[in-house]
Amino acid sequence: MHSSLIGKIEKARRYAQEPHRVRINGLDLAFQGEHDAYRITLRQDDWSCSCHTFAVFGMCAHIMAVQRLLDVMLTAEARTAHGREPFVQSALIGKIEKARRYAQQPERIRVEALDLTFHGEHDAYALTLQGQGWQCSCHTFASVGLCAHVMAVQRLLEPMLTAEARTGTGLAQAV
Repeated sequence: MHSSLIGKIEKARRYAQEPHRVRINGLDLAFQGEHDAYRITLRQDDWSCSCHTFAVFGMCAHIMAVQRLLDVMLTAEARTAHGREPFVQSALIGKIEKARRYAQQPERIRVEALDLTFHGEHDAYALTLQGQGWQCSCHTFASVGLCAHVMAVQRLLEPMLTAEARTGTGLAQAV
């Protein structure tokens, strides 16, 4: 292993214990519900889901589960956003319970695209994931193709990433 990466791996382990450093700006994921798979997106604190409940009410259990799972990494607006229109109270009760169950099953979610800001010790960095291809704006990633920021996010989101996105170049497994 490249000797300069040993320190980066240690830093990634520490960062993975501090999810508040991550701020998700955009998200595109597949959600495996009880009956079908759905597409969920987050763009500028605006949620969208391809399910019927979202089309009718502007909110659904799938989004509520993702909000619960990623809570500390979302902006305040994205944590509390409830769709395009008020969510009907009677429908809310069942959806909240379903969201609680889903939040205990992060393997239902597959992150396919991600745009986030990582607040490191010295600066904030832009991280993106498209498919399995990671990018980070830090100098280490530019020179080595991997960094503590990417490794920490891989660890934080591990059950929701594809096998390729979880391991990147293979070095992230050391975290």
